[in-house]
Amino acid sequence: MLKTQLIDDSLLLIQLNHEKKENPFSRRMTQELMQLLDATGRDPKVRSAVLTGGIDRSFSVGGDFKDVSKLNEVDVIREYLLEIIDLYVCILAFSKPLVVAIDHFAIGQGLQVALMGDYRIGSHRSSIAMPELKNGVACPLGAIILERMLGRALMLRYVIDCGEISSSRAVELGLMDETCEVPELLERALAKARAYAAYPAIPFTLTKSIQNQRFIDDLDAIRPLAAKAHVDSFMAKSGEKHFKNILKETK
Repeated sequence: MLKTQLIDDSLLLIQLNHEKKENPFSRRMTQELMQLLDATGRDPKVRSAVLTGGIDRSFSVGGDFKDVSKLNEVDVIREYLLEIIDLYVCILAFSKPLVVAIDHFAIGQGLQVALMGDYRIGSHRSSIAMPELKNGVACPLGAIILERMLGRALMLRYVIDCGEISSSRAVELGLMDETCEVPELLERALAKARAYAAYPAIPFTLTKSIQNQRFIDDLDAIRPLAAKAHVDSFMAKSGEKHFKNILKETK
């Protein structure tokens, strides 16, 4: 579910490549991305990477409902949630510059993955959201991520309100770093990754590691509570109506 291309022998372009253009985050995609980042982080030839959902495709609209709809046992739900945290930690621990390019939507888990990168570029038509609560899904990870990035007041606004955030507003908030026209998106992202790749590697890696470790510690600290929140929500079937509607729409 990933497409990769090595550019200029040192820049890795990674595309989330679900068969659906909405790029829902399946467990397979999660596992493949962790394996790829782990291997790439140890590859001395690769100096930086770009992560994208592709052009005319969403970055990712969140968890794959075909996987989510099967979560009906406590141990399976807990494993699913902890695996998502493992993915976020894996991205934060990636030692090399990671630029994220977003077209169309980055929603829920998709947005949270994007926020783990070092620099985010969105197309002018892109937008982001964390709509979990209104859909009956707990949002402890999204809440802790937004609180660290925006502070408590803005976190509450966007997690509880569940509203869509335009690309221009995302730049104002710092959740995206810049926007551009659609045809420029990948080239702008690649240019930024090339610029970062030219930095001396050791100072960049050490600074990123120190700063991201505090983020990792926050995520690790809420593992048991986040797992319990998802277990309780799924066992109560809080999001069942939403899941059925999504599955009906995607048939």
